[in-house]
Amino acid sequence: MAKRDNLFSIEKVMEMHGEHFLQIRTLLLDQKISNYPILIFQKPSQTILGRRILDQSQNSEKWNVFITHLEELYHKKVIMEDKLADFQFQYKNNHDKYCVLLIENEEEYSFLFTPILY
Repeated sequence: MAKRDNLFSIEKVMEMHGEHFLQIRTLLLDQKISNYPILIFQKPSQTILGRRILDQSQNSEKWNVFITHLEELYHKKVIMEDKLADFQFQYKNNHDKYCVLLIENEEEYSFLFTPILY
């Protein structure tokens, strides 16, 4: 699936489940679990990070969605120490958006920021 198709597909899931995602994101922030909550979108049979909040069977786009945070991704070496400050800077400049880790396959992943739909 092309990256553009993936982005459109993620957008559709966000529209359908955005309220649920926002509640979980807010919970992480309010309980001071992390200042950097991250949604992970991945297709089945890939490495699992975080905690599942939406199963592929619950959305027509077949995404598994997990919630995690910067600290876990740093601990598991998804974000390396030399990139930590850059990530935190980008995150703070996009505080009004979701941070999404898109895992397209075992070796290809990217971070993006997408608007929070109220």
